[in-house]
Amino acid sequence: MALALGAGCAVGGFLPASPWLLLGAAAALAAALLRRSNVLLWAGLFCLGTVLGGGDRLPERLWAQLLLLRQVRGTVISVPERHERVVSCVLGVPSLGVRLLAYLPLQDAPSPGDVVRLVGRFEAPPGGWGVYLRRRGIAGTFWAEEIESVEEGSGGIPRVFYMLREWTLDAIGRTWPTDAGPLVQALLLGARGVLGRDVKEGFRRAGVAHLLALSGLHLGIVVYGLWKLLGLFRLRPGRRYLLLFLAVGLYIGLVGGRVSLVRAGIMFGLLGLFWTLWERGAVLRDWYDPLQALSAAAFLVLLLWPRSAMDLGFQLSFVATAGIVLGWPAWRDSPGRAKLPRILRPAGDLLWVSLCAQGATMGLVGSAFGYISPYGIVANLLLIPWTGLIIWAGLSLLALSPFGFATIPAGLAARYLVLPYLTAVDWLAELPGAQLPVGRYFGLWYAFAALVLISLWSWHRSRNLF
Repeated sequence: MALALGAGCAVGGFLPASPWLLLGAAAALAAALLRRSNVLLWAGLFCLGTVLGGGDRLPERLWAQLLLLRQVRGTVISVPERHERVVSCVLGVPSLGVRLLAYLPLQDAPSPGDVVRLVGRFEAPPGGWGVYLRRRGIAGTFWAEEIESVEEGSGGIPRVFYMLREWTLDAIGRTWPTDAGPLVQALLLGARGVLGRDVKEGFRRAGVAHLLALSGLHLGIVVYGLWKLLGLFRLRPGRRYLLLFLAVGLYIGLVGGRVSLVRAGIMFGLLGLFWTLWERGAVLRDWYDPLQALSAAAFLVLLLWPRSAMDLGFQLSFVATAGIVLGWPAWRDSPGRAKLPRILRPAGDLLWVSLCAQGATMGLVGSAFGYISPYGIVANLLLIPWTGLIIWAGLSLLALSPFGFATIPAGLAARYLVLPYLTAVDWLAELPGAQLPVGRYFGLWYAFAALVLISLWSWHRSRNLF
């Protein structure tokens, strides 16, 4: 179902809007319910996806009007993101029926829900950046030279989360030294805009740029630490899941509801619900299937953001997780893992998980960027635990930030934890062969090779079974 809906959302971006597609989706879904047919269900979801994923083309008249736009009034509908010199936010413009990505002066940052009037210029981003924005329903960018607050937004959950996020960023900035604070802000809250270009380029060249993009990895690090902390109070797993579910919701709202985190949050919520039902005897433990949870997360995310089906971030997040889910049992039940000393087993698990995720996404990465990073698999073995230490150091010092002495341990952590971390990333980025260029059709070749290997593995497994 998730694959059918996702394929429809992807195809819908290339098709003109048509009421026949919606009619076909309704007819196929109705027939699927009457005849209890999986094929008709998939066909109906595919047609529904084409309807949801279409409509990103602007009328020519509106496009010409946007190109001449010099003044705009709208409502801030996203969490403003700080950069080195500007603040970016998504602006809803009711008079034009579009959304714009506005870049504002750093000192004039608005809050979610504020109505502002901007004076500046509209710009249509070329190439992939423009396509990326249009898939999110954003017509283009608006570079503001002047900003006037027309109406202050009322309260509400988005504004509360924004104020809490701003307080957290300011607390980190006050506590940590200037050469370490931006990295802590990026790893904890996804505030990558404050990082320098050379730092982000180093992560990209080293093949570990995913460490800067908040995902299930970061959420897992936070949840794992809280799980162990709650275990000190001898709480049953069901109660732990309930408390952690609230913490996960708070964290997702704090960082802005990114797709990868929403995916991880849905999977965690389904796991917690299943575990609670299992403790009450309502389900059997063997009934839980992480692949079904991943598919349910993909299905819900596509219903919320249909055009994300063609986004590289969406694809990498779900494909990497699918690679881990499908590949983990082979290592978990292998004789090689059983023979490893207990002290080395976590390193072996991490290396295998990294191999599964990198192997699943290598075709997408090569097609999108034109190169692959062979050191990324081994680099994760070192940097992922290191990232966990930095995240929990940031959380611990955040709790101590109201006290003046917090700057002392923050300075020590910056010197012996964060700065060596950045040095290691730079060293990995400068190694010979850190980036290996690939051909234009690398993704297709890689998909074909993976299909052949999976088919051979399935055939070999079937022979052993029968």
